[in-house]
Amino acid sequence: MGTEHDVQIISAPTDENPFAVIYKPAGLASAPLQEGGESALTAAARLYPCILQVAGKKQAEHGLVHRIDTDTRGLLLIASTQESYRRLLAFQKEGRFRKEYTALCQPVRDCWKLLGGFPMPPEDTESISVCMEKHTISSLFRPYSVRGSQVRPVTSLSGKAAVKKSGKKQYSTEICIDRQMSAHCFLSEGYRHQIRCHLAWVGFPIKGDRLYNPRRLPGDDFQFCASALVFPHPLTGKDVEIRI
Repeated sequence: MGTEHDVQIISAPTDENPFAVIYKPAGLASAPLQEGGESALTAAARLYPCILQVAGKKQAEHGLVHRIDTDTRGLLLIASTQESYRRLLAFQKEGRFRKEYTALCQPVRDCWKLLGGFPMPPEDTESISVCMEKHTISSLFRPYSVRGSQVRPVTSLSGKAAVKKSGKKQYSTEICIDRQMSAHCFLSEGYRHQIRCHLAWVGFPIKGDRLYNPRRLPGDDFQFCASALVFPHPLTGKDVEIRI
């Protein structure tokens, strides 16, 4: 395992495995936010320049297939060849990726009201931390706040203005929260801030979340990690599972 500016290389790119899996620390962007900016991708590319030969959807992102928020720590997936990138994107569109996140939650009654802009939560919210079984939370999403720095779920209970601003795709998060407020969250395809927003919506914002936890205290660390990733191997199609 190699490191570059606190980025850890979990799986290095090779001819047999044309992709890199890296661990990104909290506070570092997945891809450059501006030209010449530092990011997990650029740190990995210094170790493996082949990453820069891949043309991505955005020039600065190259072969970045799975990214996470700057505030979040955890796993990223980067294709190291153009063909690997194409196949991994196709697998992702087919819903064959499985992403797992872990979080420490902080119960906040009526969190959705305190934050504003949310529709009424799903009816079974009260049972989420009692039965400790998986619950599925689903919604559309829309940008919210200054320059769209946050997002909000959109349902049939949202106002017409919110519905008009939302996308047309439904996103689902499976969550399981134990009595110690430790949450395991699963999704196959995600929207920006999806898990953070869904947890806050049902009254269990992540501890230390500066955007979605109205009870966050100064100095609280953000307790959120992209802890596992399952995806088809771009050459064989067999599932690759990586956990930290």
